[in-house]
Amino acid sequence: MRGICRRVWLLRSEGRSREAQRIEDTELAAAAAQARDALGNGLEADARFNALLAEERERMAAAMEFAEILAPMLSERLRAQAPVRGRAGMASDAEGPETSDPGEARGIADYIDQMLAQERSDSR
Repeated sequence: MRGICRRVWLLRSEGRSREAQRIEDTELAAAAAQARDALGNGLEADARFNALLAEERERMAAAMEFAEILAPMLSERLRAQAPVRGRAGMASDAEGPETSDPGEARGIADYIDQMLAQERSDSR
């Protein structure tokens, strides 16, 4: 259900409200009904469902803020590497891009791996 919430939020943030509403009315509604059946109908089930929606909104907002910071950094790094690749020829492409700080690049990869692992555990 978390993945559906994220997809709806992302579509809305991209201005694709109709598609988001369609998913919300079909997939999310079905997942919500299934969750409510498992939890039992009532105020507690509604509160837990609403808390899940709020949590996912916060997570997506944080992810978008992170992307807004990360995208310019990655763009700058790629621009800086482009002239080096052009001069070095194909040998440079085979070796892959060099980074000024390997730990920094690995930190980003670790963060993405953590997000994917969390996504997999949430969908179970």
